[in-house]
Amino acid sequence: MRVTGLVPATEPAEVEGEALRDLLRDRYERPGDVVRLNLVTALGGAITGPSGTSEDLTGGIDRTLLGVLRSLSDVVLVGAGSLRAEGLGLPRRVPLAVATGSGRLPAPPEGATPERFLVLCPAGAVGTARDSVGDAATIVPLPADPRVDPAVLLAALRERGLGRIACEGGGRLATALLAAGLVDEFDQTLSPVLAAGSPLVAGDLAPVPARLAGLLTDATGRLYARWDLRA
Repeated sequence: MRVTGLVPATEPAEVEGEALRDLLRDRYERPGDVVRLNLVTALGGAITGPSGTSEDLTGGIDRTLLGVLRSLSDVVLVGAGSLRAEGLGLPRRVPLAVATGSGRLPAPPEGATPERFLVLCPAGAVGTARDSVGDAATIVPLPADPRVDPAVLLAALRERGLGRIACEGGGRLATALLAAGLVDEFDQTLSPVLAAGSPLVAGDLAPVPARLAGLLTDATGRLYARWDLRA
């Protein structure tokens, strides 16, 4: 796949496999604990397409980048709605953490174990969560509803030594984290299509200033931006 660095600028290069992963690691590695929001969006801001999932928008080096960002993280965090809609599998190297206010969840991902699958929910929803996922998950009680106070999610993960957090949506969780000022970096794949689907911003969100820290493009015309929200 031909990949070109736009910010900072680099010459186009034909890279595949481990060479591509090395290129992406060099550009995305960030020291210390960090909360990344990693999403693919259409030109109009939708994070899903006609199927109701992000599959309609992915392509190019997007899936390779997803794997690299996961490898640079300690845990992948998603909302229960994303688990339900996307049918997410477990990441290869790090645990999957699911945030839920109600405790109502779909069946656990295939191969889920308490070490690899975490459910974060208010203390009052622990019973419902356990009924949903059985013994396939570690249930982590929270002192507040994460839909109201998303900081409890990050605190619970950090208490378990999981400080490098990659959030992969959905829109409600992303908006809550952004509105609370808890996101350090927004890693956005911009797909060159217009599509109707779930919006990135679900609810009220005041403007969040961002600095363009990196920008790549590939042969499919997709743009891969790193937005620094701590500038």
